Amino acid sequence: MVGLSIARALIEEKRDVVLIEKNAETARRVDNELDCLVINDDGSRPEALRLANTESADWFLALTGSDAVNIVSCGLVASESGKTRTIVRVETPFYSALSPVQQKSFGIDYLIHPAMEAARVLADILHEGFAGSVTPLHGGALQLRTVFAPVFPEYVGKTLGELRQSALKHFLIAAVVRSGGIVVPKGDCRIEETDKLYVLGTPDSLNDLLGPVEGLENTARKIMIVGITRIGERLLELLQHPENTREGGLIQKLFRKKPDIAILDARGEECTRLAHIHEGITIQNVDCLDEGVLEKVGVARQDLFVAAGTSQAENILIAQLAKSLGAKKSVAITTNHRFLHLGTRMDVDSYICSNDAVVSSVLETVRKAHIRTIYDFYEDDVEIVDLTISPSSPVTGKALRNLELPREVLLAFVMKDGDLVVPTGDTLLEGGDEIGLVTHKKHIAALEHIFGGTDGS
Repeated sequence: MVGLSIARALIEEKRDVVLIEKNAETARRVDNELDCLVINDDGSRPEALRLANTESADWFLALTGSDAVNIVSCGLVASESGKTRTIVRVETPFYSALSPVQQKSFGIDYLIHPAMEAARVLADILHEGFAGSVTPLHGGALQLRTVFAPVFPEYVGKTLGELRQSALKHFLIAAVVRSGGIVVPKGDCRIEETDKLYVLGTPDSLNDLLGPVEGLENTARKIMIVGITRIGERLLELLQHPENTREGGLIQKLFRKKPDIAILDARGEECTRLAHIHEGITIQNVDCLDEGVLEKVGVARQDLFVAAGTSQAENILIAQLAKSLGAKKSVAITTNHRFLHLGTRMDVDSYICSNDAVVSSVLETVRKAHIRTIYDFYEDDVEIVDLTISPSSPVTGKALRNLELPREVLLAFVMKDGDLVVPTGDTLLEGGDEIGLVTHKKHIAALEHIFGGTDGS
């Protein structure tokens, strides 16, 4: 349930949330789970919208599974409030193609297309490169790698403050996984032998520290997609016709020539339908769970294998199987975090959570001060966010040592004119600078206040 995920994320950021839910049982469950007002009603009814005081809200999010209900409810809210901004979730590609003028006529300020958001995440990681223990950030200018503390026996038992005086010059321990949760480390954090460490730095500095990662930047020439689903089709559209999409420049830069694409699905009618839409791709009506099928269709020759079916459990299993049979890289599409704790125990190179893609897009829109999530740690409610300093921000011209950040917030990096700088207490923040922070979600509101800005700006 995307709406529940977004409501939970907004509440974690200390925002006042009112949730309208039509299903009585779901409404009762959510009322017990979340610290917010829950109204059991139909969100397209004017009476329900008035009861929720939508006319005084900063934002109205229409996130049901019905495009029609979402659009109607946004139109009603827009007709009664000139200040409430609206975000609409749509599944039908027709609506996602509406121009800004057409959107405004429906009372829509922002459109969110879940399949598009997930496909966009995949396009980004294809561009940046990826491997199981490595996450490129900022177009590959930075990397986040996971290692276990025994890899650095000389660090175990020392505090980060002690290490910074010698070793930690060109990389940062951004987070420590301990006892199943995340510790945002400060100078007094002492490394323990059982810790898992998230290490952030430039590719060169981490290559010097940990060695290069094989195949990180290899371009995928042969791609196999399992599942004629909304996400599978959106990814196919991105790869086949990038000129028609917002991500077109990125995809065309990534693939100088169109990749060799195969798509597999167990439903014959869907294969026939897709064959009439897309030319130049291989479409096979097969069930990948049947014995010997993946071997027969040539999975071992694939540079990239994407499991994008409707079952996240099957996607993970199929992606794991594909990797074990010789696919160079494998990606599994999931809907939630239920199986992500298996990540380090499996050979799947990347997991893309479709709900997370939508949540990130919504939060980036409603947050103040241009704050956006660039990495979400699955072990806890901690994330790496970045923001661009506005010339009018209250921190412009301040030295880093004078920022009054919450105790559990760690400054991760500073970029000036696109170049990474090693920050010190004397580093001055200027308009246009980008900074990265490791933070618990509960501190987002405080960061908005510190760095200033307006919603959605």
